[in-house]
Amino acid sequence: MSERLTVAGGNPPASPAEWQEYALSLRSYVQRVQRVIADQNQLYAYVGMVCRLIDGEQRLFGLSSDDQLDMDDLKALLSSSSIGPPHGLDLLRPIAKPLYEFPNPPSRPHGTCPDQIDLQDGLSDEVERQVRDLGVQLDDRITKANEQITNLRRGIAANDPEAIRRLMSVSHVHRTLPACLAQAFDVDIDFSARVALCAVEIPDFASFQIFKRRNAAASATEGRRILETMLYSLCLRAAHLVASSDVGDWFDTVAVNAWQSWRDRATGAPCEGIIASLQSSKNEILHLHLDQVDPKACFRHLKGISTPSLEQVAPVRPIFILNKADHRIIEDKNVAEHMEPEANLAAMPWDDFEHLVRQLFEWEFGQHGVEVKVTRASRDRGVDAIMFDPDPLRGGKYVLQAKRYTRPVDVAAVRDLYGTVVNEGANRGILVTTSSYGPDSYEFAKNKPISLVDGPNLIAMLKRHGRGFRIDLAEARRLDAEGKAM
Repeated sequence: MSERLTVAGGNPPASPAEWQEYALSLRSYVQRVQRVIADQNQLYAYVGMVCRLIDGEQRLFGLSSDDQLDMDDLKALLSSSSIGPPHGLDLLRPIAKPLYEFPNPPSRPHGTCPDQIDLQDGLSDEVERQVRDLGVQLDDRITKANEQITNLRRGIAANDPEAIRRLMSVSHVHRTLPACLAQAFDVDIDFSARVALCAVEIPDFASFQIFKRRNAAASATEGRRILETMLYSLCLRAAHLVASSDVGDWFDTVAVNAWQSWRDRATGAPCEGIIASLQSSKNEILHLHLDQVDPKACFRHLKGISTPSLEQVAPVRPIFILNKADHRIIEDKNVAEHMEPEANLAAMPWDDFEHLVRQLFEWEFGQHGVEVKVTRASRDRGVDAIMFDPDPLRGGKYVLQAKRYTRPVDVAAVRDLYGTVVNEGANRGILVTTSSYGPDSYEFAKNKPISLVDGPNLIAMLKRHGRGFRIDLAEARRLDAEGKAM
């Protein structure tokens, strides 16, 4: 009777069939580990998107899925699964670190593998290394995201306007849309008027092909109906998501402006403007059963207005825009033109300094259509200048305060600015001084819609525009003391 050869330890070497079975098991093991890696990568991308969103970098109207657009996609825009819960703070729950069940590797047979069997040596070691490395990176990214979520929730609880806007952004971004509809958007709130305004970008109607169903192109009539449905659905969707995010009862009314860039069919010239607009009470929007409505009929029911023709697109006058009319605005003064090349800013009249700050911000942003206006001196409004950015997506209202000081600015001034930002319903407040700020001022401004510009940064901004002014605080204090002694 023949006996199988044995190796050290007394175990017989594996047969070719056993090695073949091991090779198949090893490939299956590698595939299972690769699926874990795919899950890790998907979660890693999602957490990264959350981080960018909370940082204010993500401004796309939803995640993208595929590139085609048909009626089924449009029906899904207002479905309960697409715009239903979770909303508001339920979207800002901490992200749990996943507990993946890693498969066990197969036991290696005894002996030497026959040459004709390819075990793909090293592949299993490589995928195991990838899992370990990606797991560490994923843990770090989840930790960062959870810190940002905690800070955002704190800002929302404190009624921080920027935190509230980002909450609205979370509601929009985390919901999947076809790639061609994943466009830019923004949300702004006029707290004094208690109105939330959402601006959504609509893709150029000529930029993509419309399908009646998968791989079946729509006729001209069907195409127009699909485009109408798309336009009205995106407006209703935006209104619903904004209304559903009002966890702090910040507004009573929701307005939506749909913005588009297109080319004039007659001249080929580029055009842009608002092509649809609606405004309704928050309660009315929340009581709509959007998954059961005809989007066009619902849009008309809410008294929405839109471009008369989808073939010959024309802008419409929006129902609601940020109010730029302000009785406090006074006539501009060109103080920079009459100043000495090396004038000491800390010694100039305080009202001239306010006008100089207005000029500086107009030089910085005027090429983008931004307007900066000085306001009438007032001790109770706390606004020295107002900056309006007309961009329908990123624009809004900013309040400026100018402090021509020779001593550090007290933290109380920074607190007052924050109160002004809230009362004015502004996007951000900017405090500009000839002096400096203490650590308590920077600590208070952290994670708030406040920018602090001190003397050195002010001089640097002026130099960018060819102005060689200087700041000498000691000289300004001496001149002030001499003036009082006379």
